[in-house]
Amino acid sequence: MWRSWLAYASGGRVVGSSSLLTPTMRKRRNKRLGFGLVNSVLALALVVATFVVTQTSALQYLKGKLADGTQKSMMAAMVIPGNARSGDIKPLVTLKNAVKGRKHGQLLVKTGYVSYFNYDRNNPDWVAWELTSAEAHGRLDRKGYEFVSDNDLPMANRVAFYDYKESGYDRGHMCPAGDMKWSAAAMHDCFYMSNICPQVPELNHRSWERLESACRRWASKMGSIYIVCGPIYKRKTPEYIGVEHKVAVPDAFFKVVVCLKEGNEKGIAFYYENTDANQPMSKALRSIDQIEKITKLDFFSELPDNVESKIEAMADFESFEGKKR
Repeated sequence: MWRSWLAYASGGRVVGSSSLLTPTMRKRRNKRLGFGLVNSVLALALVVATFVVTQTSALQYLKGKLADGTQKSMMAAMVIPGNARSGDIKPLVTLKNAVKGRKHGQLLVKTGYVSYFNYDRNNPDWVAWELTSAEAHGRLDRKGYEFVSDNDLPMANRVAFYDYKESGYDRGHMCPAGDMKWSAAAMHDCFYMSNICPQVPELNHRSWERLESACRRWASKMGSIYIVCGPIYKRKTPEYIGVEHKVAVPDAFFKVVVCLKEGNEKGIAFYYENTDANQPMSKALRSIDQIEKITKLDFFSELPDNVESKIEAMADFESFEGKKR
């Protein structure tokens, strides 16, 4: 008996003996090995599935630009290659610190963009995002996505879609749906009301939309651009709309665009009145320096001074488009 048990326990042969397992015990062993093989295959499949899900989540995380600035691989870094010695290149600007100059509000990190929401005006002060060539060619349909309140904000600031009801103003995207067609999560997040400002319909559907389309062309041509936009208030006490939440109506809007491709760093900016007037891009053209004076915001301050000074002084439409408009 003990020899049989020892044989089973030792995998089929008694230690120090040539006695083999009985046919019955050999069958048990084979059955046990069969179950072990099945379990091993299932375990391997589980590992592979976990890896795929993890990698997908990681990619979504990266595409979401959820940068904490601690690791290059975990940030949407505005990097100028060759800015430092080889092997010493470091991230210079993240979307989180692309703008300096905050008031009473909250930084919001979403899939595809970062913004700073102003509690007093219930609008974003600014919204920043990277737009790559691949993202500019996203094919996701925006149909089916609805404007939703942002639960990351305090209850008092969770503007709802009905706050714009019968106001005469469109729910104007700052980070546009057209730039977020590369991801369902990004498309969903751009419909948060924290990414919306009251816009005159004619501006939203004409001049502002033309600029959004131009940005996608530039991203396609240059490989990657960085965009910051937001509202401008010229009056000390702006007009307000809203049903349950009071939302300030901007007098104008700005958009800042930079390309940080090595050897071809450049910047451009635009200023649009929040009116129904047709505003050609050539008329709206400004330098980033001009927008900084108007908004009291500091863009791309983490860049080397010589690069920052260069791109912020530019107002050359042809350098982006190749022709005037």
